[in-house]
Amino acid sequence: MKTRKFRSVATSPGIAIGKAFRLQSRSIPYIRYWIKNQSVEEEVIRFKNSLRKSREQLEAIQGKMCKFQGHDQIKILESHRMFLQDDMLVQSVINNIREYKINAEWALDKTLANLKLSFLNVDEIYFRERQHDIDYVGRRIMDNLMGETNISLSELPDGDLILIVQDLSPAEVANLAKEKVKGFLMEGGGETSHTAIISKALDIPALFGIKGVFDEVLDGEVVIVDGMKGIAIASPSAKERDHYVSTQENYLAIEQILMQDTHLPGSTKDGFKIHIEGNMELVEEISSLINHGAEGIGLYRTEYLFLNRLDEPSEEEQFKNYVEVLERLAPRPVTIRTIDLGGDKMPLGQRYDLQANPALGFRAIRLCLKEIPIFKAQLRALLRASRYGNLKILLPMISSMEEIIRAKEIINEVKADLDKQKIAYEKNIPIGIMIEIPSAVMMANEMAKEVDFFSIGTNDLVQYSLAIDRINEHVSHLYNPFHPAVLRMIHRTVRAAKKAGIPVSLCGELAGDPLAISLMVGMELDSLSMNPISIPRVKKILRSISKSQLEKLVPKILTLSTGDEVLKYLKRRTSGILPGEVKKLHIVGS
Repeated sequence: MKTRKFRSVATSPGIAIGKAFRLQSRSIPYIRYWIKNQSVEEEVIRFKNSLRKSREQLEAIQGKMCKFQGHDQIKILESHRMFLQDDMLVQSVINNIREYKINAEWALDKTLANLKLSFLNVDEIYFRERQHDIDYVGRRIMDNLMGETNISLSELPDGDLILIVQDLSPAEVANLAKEKVKGFLMEGGGETSHTAIISKALDIPALFGIKGVFDEVLDGEVVIVDGMKGIAIASPSAKERDHYVSTQENYLAIEQILMQDTHLPGSTKDGFKIHIEGNMELVEEISSLINHGAEGIGLYRTEYLFLNRLDEPSEEEQFKNYVEVLERLAPRPVTIRTIDLGGDKMPLGQRYDLQANPALGFRAIRLCLKEIPIFKAQLRALLRASRYGNLKILLPMISSMEEIIRAKEIINEVKADLDKQKIAYEKNIPIGIMIEIPSAVMMANEMAKEVDFFSIGTNDLVQYSLAIDRINEHVSHLYNPFHPAVLRMIHRTVRAAKKAGIPVSLCGELAGDPLAISLMVGMELDSLSMNPISIPRVKKILRSISKSQLEKLVPKILTLSTGDEVLKYLKRRTSGILPGEVKKLHIVGS
């Protein structure tokens, strides 16, 4: 069989090698029929019994997970269980049965179709993926109505298996027999899906969103899943297989070494301290952040709280969410970014026409300064929650001094309202801005006088500086955070922060790149915020280098003219500093 490679976003790390086993998703048609008046309540009872059975099934899986997982992952299954009690679902089905005199399966299908219709024109990956949660719960209820059993994951053949599936629910992943299933490839889903979160929590290498993989891979084929690089190889060559067997052994050994000391502070051999923090989007990720040694949260993307619903979250809902995050991380700092929603995203997208180029349009701080009631509701929730932990507020997509001044005015208005109502909050909450637009870099000296800290967002800074959309296949190869222009802008921003005496952080993919660590130390950043799985590696590298060894690194880098020159120099320069053990991290994790 010819070797084929499949690529996706690296989501659930690790390496798995096994034989492909295709698990066909069932789609059993139900029968539609009208019912007589005297049968209506019987049909309602039948629907309620299926809800009860579905809750019992999810509770059993939750109980199984309790034995080896934290409550964050369990909360995902709990959200599915709670959906079974949601009036939007339950009462709608019952009303359909009673009003239209139709059977429960038909009534359920009508309700699910109406719920999903709300997502139909949503151009936002995360929010679209929440449709899967409706599908998963609906499928379970339908199976129980029809007397069918869910996909059996407990009766798999023996051996090391790589599951090839069109779709798997979080509950089904949680119920996998890990002694058999070493990894899986899924046609649906994405990096923010609940299925991805569960697979990551269970340390199951997996790739998502690989269209057509179910038909292209045959049962029994040897498949390699590289969850770090986002690559799957079907029928690999002997050389590729040997390479990945060795890489897998190294990965497991290195992961054990990394996790031993990951709770130590981020510091160089000669005592230069850099706070190593984590990025998060969902409360479900907190356990992973803590387990991987995060010294705080450097970026909490609150827009996902807004997108995970059909309406806007109330002030009280937001307050409870922020309190939970702050309490669980206390006394570690938590930097919460105000909403980075745009006209292309729900629910606010309902108010504005879709934009041709939302990245350059009406979004983030621009939208907040127009939709002031929404902005104030979030600020009120944040200020009220500030008493429960170490909060910092971060304003996104700042391009001008006017935006900073107006945002601070609104913050002060909210504080005044809380004072009038005698509602307590911390008085001196640090207010910072994202540096992710070239105009902010050029104005960094002036902006530093108006705020308490900087956070450099490298993902957007690269995009805006190089005019490159990294998801555009025609130009994505030009996306390079090591481009000299980008590095010079980072350096300029850091110098401006140091001159003003305010801390400066860096978040984005560059923060967790092993090759960039020495450079960030040389530039004297105060903190780095990254994906939690990168934290142990970054801390290990930090403890293996000395700041004094890197005094000439940054001046040299700033004289180079191309990204290739930068990368070659960094590889050559750091290879002489890092011990052999740490050099392997570059190979395994790059």
